[in-house]
Formats: sequence, structure tokens, C-alpha cells
Amino acid sequence: MKSYFNIKWYFLGITWLLLGLGCQRAGFSEDYDISLPVSRVIDFNPKTEVVGGTVTLYGENLDVVNFLAIGNATCEIVSQESDKLVFKVSRTAETGAITIRNKFKREFTSDEKFTPKYLDVTISSWPKEIEKGKTFNIGGTNADMIESVRLGTVKVSKAAATQTTATFATANLELPESGILTVVTKTGQTLTSPVIQVIAPRDTYIPEPTIMLFDFDGTEPTIGTGNATGAGAAFTAGKNLGGITPMIGSYYSVIAPLGNGWNGNYQFLHATNGGKGFDLSNYHKPYITFLVNTNGKQGYFNPALTINGSESDKHFTGQDGEYTDNYKIKTNGWEWRSYDLEKMGFGDVKTKIDKITLFIRGGNVGNGNTEAFELHIDQVMITDGPLNPIVAFDFETMPPFSGGSATLNGGTGFAAAGQGVGYLTVKAANTGTWSGKGTVTKAGNDGAKYEANKTFYINYLVNTGNDGAQGYFQLIFEQPGGTKLGMHFKGSNPYKDDYKFANTAGKWVWRSYRIDPDGLENWGSVPSLNLAAPFTLSVDFTSGNVSGKYETNVDYVILTSVPLDTSIQ
Repeated sequence: MKSYFNIKWYFLGITWLLLGLGCQRAGFSEDYDISLPVSRVIDFNPKTEVVGGTVTLYGENLDVVNFLAIGNATCEIVSQESDKLVFKVSRTAETGAITIRNKFKREFTSDEKFTPKYLDVTISSWPKEIEKGKTFNIGGTNADMIESVRLGTVKVSKAAATQTTATFATANLELPESGILTVVTKTGQTLTSPVIQVIAPRDTYIPEPTIMLFDFDGTEPTIGTGNATGAGAAFTAGKNLGGITPMIGSYYSVIAPLGNGWNGNYQFLHATNGGKGFDLSNYHKPYITFLVNTNGKQGYFNPALTINGSESDKHFTGQDGEYTDNYKIKTNGWEWRSYDLEKMGFGDVKTKIDKITLFIRGGNVGNGNTEAFELHIDQVMITDGPLNPIVAFDFETMPPFSGGSATLNGGTGFAAAGQGVGYLTVKAANTGTWSGKGTVTKAGNDGAKYEANKTFYINYLVNTGNDGAQGYFQLIFEQPGGTKLGMHFKGSNPYKDDYKFANTAGKWVWRSYRIDPDGLENWGSVPSLNLAAPFTLSVDFTSGNVSGKYETNVDYVILTSVPLDTSIQ
């Protein structure tokens, strides 16, 4: 019996030993390593395709591919299955192998090269003149297909390009006094301009479109958690806090019983344009512009730019004496502010910006003092120059109205614009064309603000109501000595206004019209507006081309150096 049990336990021991060794070998065996799938390209068709066209890859594990490039040009994946993937040929692609990478970071590069086909260029606009050291634009169709440009014998480098506009830089080039631009395209075309004069650089320019970073009514930041420490670390943040009246729609607030000085940041507000970044390469004078209100207390924030993956931040310290900032901001109501990004220290701002961040922080609020922190911000933008605002009418109270009848907040079927609580309504149940409806006038507008750039913008919110009416007004500029100049909104504009406002269907929409002081209609004896002197502005309500139901609702008429409407690019 004893022998039987000994034999039994002997075999059990051997069995457990073998199992243990088997498990040990399996744990270190390559047979049990995790094998991440490799995505492979077996073939692709067509072998050549026009840029913007599609190509189909055939292979294995293509459903997990999340990156595709031809050479160095990243391409958009249109659709994918495990054995088939369709992508769009990038407009920047050159002949090269196709590289794919999947979500497991496994890469595969095709042996066969893909050859893109390019598009012919049609040029619709040459520069009228070229300023030495500055950029110039060539406009047309497929402008990004331009391969090279020479002015006479001097090669000019491409700074940026889209399908409709190519920008070229002349910095550090010895240009002739005049010359013909010779364009060679990727399809081999040779296109030539008329003779173009080269002139000394001027300070005047037409501003690039304004970029909205955050308006807190649809264009929202990504909010990052801060690292505030110390006695002032506690804060509240959110929209429309503090009980103050909005300036334009919603605003963002950060409030603390005590500023935390330089002990970290309350929050970070990030803008990336959906990951596309912001191209400021064509900007002449990039500024950060915003509305700010500290409600009689003090607050602070400062911008940071991320360029090529590297982030740096700069500070508001008074803007050459225009403001009283000293690493803190104080206002007793809403104020427009504009700060020159280059003068702040962002020397490389005229380029592609990956990300723009606002550091919400105490700064000098709470830096050796017991000041409460309160900050409200809105309409944070990048503008091509300072705003230089002159608010002609905000319609929070009824202005003097002559030659007709008007009311506050009398519109049909919609709410106020969100700019304060008041707006002006002028309407008639039935009207003929070019029937006068009345006028509001603002005297003493400081034209000197716009003298340097010889131009300015009139911006306003307009609404034609929600019952099929149409509306219109014209502008009148006057100065002593016989200056009476008119401005009509004609059909050649991006808004499709043609002596009547395009119907807004009950929605408030922005208008930003550029005013050329030499290009206004002369209704007096002086042909141009003298920006070195104050002028009177009248908003003259007339039916224009409207026949029938007339309704014009208008709010926040403001003059600026740059456009406020960010929808027109």
C-alpha cells in the first residue's frame, strides 16, 4: 500500500513539474508574443492621377490605416475597408512612394512610385505694382500649381499659395525698376504679365481678413486646467458671470476673491482652428484684438503662440503708453483693446501658427497686494492692424431721428442682436423704390485714426425681419467746405446687397464694408474725404431697390481700421 502511494505521488509530481516547465517555456516563447498587424499595400490604381482626384489601394489590414502620404505630402483618406482604401491626391504631392501608417504605428512603404498629374493655371489678376521688400499676389484658378516666378531675370520665392491666390516674397532681392513677371506652372505653361512698376515700400495696405479665435457664442476655446497655487488659487469660471451686461453675445469670466500673482495659471484657453492652425504669412501687422471688462477690479491674461511645435508667451505692458497695463488690466466697463504681436516680442508671428493660447493668470494682481481678481473677455480676434474703434451708434437709447419714424426694438419675429439690449427699427408696410425713411447722424468722428492707412471700415449688425421684408440704407459723409460724399451697397460685394440688403430671414448678420476716402460718390463740391479732420456720418434710411414690405433693423454701427466680420475670408 505504501509502495502504491509512493508511485502515485511520484507520477503526480512529475506531471506538475512538466506542466510548470511548459508554462515557463510558453511565457517566454515567441509563439505567445503579441503580433501587431502590419498594413500592407499590394497594388494601387491608377498609377497616375490628377491632384484632387482619388486613388484606390489594395492590400491587407487597410481598415486600421490612419495616415497616408505620397512622399512628404499627406493625403486625405476618403474610405477604407480591410482590403481596400481610397485616398485623395494632395495638391502638393510630387512623384514618390506611398507610405501608410496604422493606428498601431506600423508603417509600410510601397516599392512602386505614384506620379501625380497637375492642373493648368489661369491667371485673372496680376499685381498693379510691386513694393520692394514686400509680398505680392497673383490671383486666378489653380494658383497653387505655379512652379516658379521671375521678375525680369530675378527669381522670386513663393511664400504661400491657395487654389485662388499665390503669394510671393521680395525681401532681400535686388529688383529692377520695372519688369514682366514670367510664371512657369507645374504643367509646363509659361504665362507673362504686362510691364509692372517696382516702387518704394509704403505703409498703406488693405487688411487681411480678421480671424475669430473665441466669441463664446459658437467659436469656443478648448479649456485646459491650470496650475494655480497659493492663497489666490480658488476661482470660478464660466460664461456670463459677475452680473455685468454683455457687449456682444456671451462672454467668458474668471473671478477670484484674491489674485494669485505669478503662482501658476487659473486656466488655459486654446484655439487651433480645428487642428488647421492659423496662417498669418500674408498679414502686414498682426494684432491680437479683444473686448475686456474687469468691472472696476483688476484681471490679467496673456497670449502664447505655438509655432512648429514650440510654445512661447508674451505680456501686455502698456502698448507704448496707449494703455496703463503693468502685467494687469483694469477697466470700468467694456473696452476694445488691440496689441501689436510683433512689438510684444513675437518676432516670427508672420507665419503658420499651430495654436494660440490665452494664459488666464494673476500676473501682478495678487503680486504683493490683496486685490480681488475679475476678468471678462469676448470677441478675441487676430486682426491685420489695430482696431481703432469709433462707436457711432449702439442704439441702447433712442438717438435723434429726422425725416421719418423709427422705434427701438420694433423688429418682426426675432430677438435682439445680443449687443446690449437695444436696436433701431425702421419699417413700412408698403413702399416704392427710393423712398426716404429718415436719418440718424453722428458728428465729430476722428478721421485721423485712419489717416495712416488711408482707409477704414464701417461695420454693423443688420436684420431684415422674419416676414419676407427687405431693407436698405445709404451712408453720407460730410465735412465743412462743401464735402458731401455718399456710399451705396452695390451688387459687387460678398454679401449680395444690391441697393437693398439681402434678406436675412430674421437673423442678425454682420456687414463690414471698406471705405475708400477717394472712392466715395461726390454729392457736393469736394471729391474726397479728408481723414486728417473730423467728419459727420449719417445713416440715411431709404428703400433703395426695395418695393413692397420694408424693414431695416440695425445695431452697433462702429468704424474700425480692420473688418469685424470674420465670415468673409
